[in-house]
Amino acid sequence: MGGMNVPMMASLKLSDFIVNTVTGDLTDELARTRARDTEGPSVAWLLGHLLYYRYVMMGLLGHQQENPYERFKDDVTDRHDYPSIGDLVAQWNATSEKLTPAFDTATDEQMTAPMPGDGAHGEKKVLDMLVFFVWHEAYHMGQIGALRTHMGLTPTADLAMAAQSAG
Repeated sequence: MGGMNVPMMASLKLSDFIVNTVTGDLTDELARTRARDTEGPSVAWLLGHLLYYRYVMMGLLGHQQENPYERFKDDVTDRHDYPSIGDLVAQWNATSEKLTPAFDTATDEQMTAPMPGDGAHGEKKVLDMLVFFVWHEAYHMGQIGALRTHMGLTPTADLAMAAQSAG
């Protein structure tokens, strides 16, 4: 593993911990509850959206696979046909098992290679795009926490501290 991978993998593993910690008390109905009076994202949509970008990251690291989360790329919809929260978490964990080796085997040379095409925000190197995607994931983890609090559920930080003390 190249040295550039280490901080990004630490952040992605933290997201894994958060997803597995904050979804245990969500029903499918709560997971599909949308923010901003039904115009914003739901926890279910956010997980699908982040799964989409985890596949994009794998592709940038040379592990291209068909992306089964295309419908979660951009548009937040009011679909009630999302997978159950249990299925989304299982898919999250299965995707993490693919993403970790992609990062583990990436070299610093791969990471500093030019982007294969235009980056969404003018990124020039694979590393620039990966850094954005890791930040993007952390941003949406915060949204999940805000949705939980808005729904009257235990805040993410409280759940995380309780899980840390129990483990």
